[in-house]
Amino acid sequence: MKINYIKATVAGLFLFALSAGAAPVPLVVGTYNFQLESGGGGAEATLNGMPVEIFCDDFYHDIYAPSTDSANVTPLSASADLDDTRFGGVSSSQWTTINLDAGGAASTDDTFFNSGAGSSASARYDMVAYLVSLYNIAAGGTTANNEIQEAIWTLMDPTAEGAVIDPSVDPTTYLEQAASWYSGGGATSAFLSQFEVVSDSNMTVPVSGVGTGGFQEQIVYMPAPEPSGVTWMLIGLFGVAGFLFQKVRSRKLAPVV
Repeated sequence: MKINYIKATVAGLFLFALSAGAAPVPLVVGTYNFQLESGGGGAEATLNGMPVEIFCDDFYHDIYAPSTDSANVTPLSASADLDDTRFGGVSSSQWTTINLDAGGAASTDDTFFNSGAGSSASARYDMVAYLVSLYNIAAGGTTANNEIQEAIWTLMDPTAEGAVIDPSVDPTTYLEQAASWYSGGGATSAFLSQFEVVSDSNMTVPVSGVGTGGFQEQIVYMPAPEPSGVTWMLIGLFGVAGFLFQKVRSRKLAPVV
């Protein structure tokens, strides 16, 4: 990785953070490039002028490619403010009941989703972020990718809209995996900071319940880049420089005996 590319990546992440503000920003959807069996999947877009990949978390609305809309952007975190999202006002008792295969871990997970920690809107957005991170975009409409999408729709399914489970696609494996990830403490701010929820700024958002109207809500995923050899070399040089500076400074401050 060239140093200029590192600078560009950092600048991109900075702009990504700036897009997450109180004022709506432009969402321009381009190519629908990750289409799955039952719809959903992902598209290339620009959010406030920055290229991003967006993924569906909302079964009952549509988004068009191409299209231009005004969007509210909600950054995910361990204490995210979900007031502008479609599902942030859905209470623990307002989700469609999730019934996995009876017995064993599945029964425990049913409790987790329907009345436990996994029944809050914030927990469900966190698990959706995790599931999005599991997509193999290059593979397209594989069985695994379709099951991930079905798991996302099953999580974000208020009773007001009715069950969305496709009998031909079994989301059980990924729902159980999401429950295990969340229960194991995976929903850290470091992980969630890679995701934003993009919702229609013209959507009607009730205090309690699901938001109505507007385009299909999306999740933006921008994974943190892995440090390259050049990056590690720079980190090492800065570390050595800091150590030498501290050593020289200590000598200057040493008392004269």
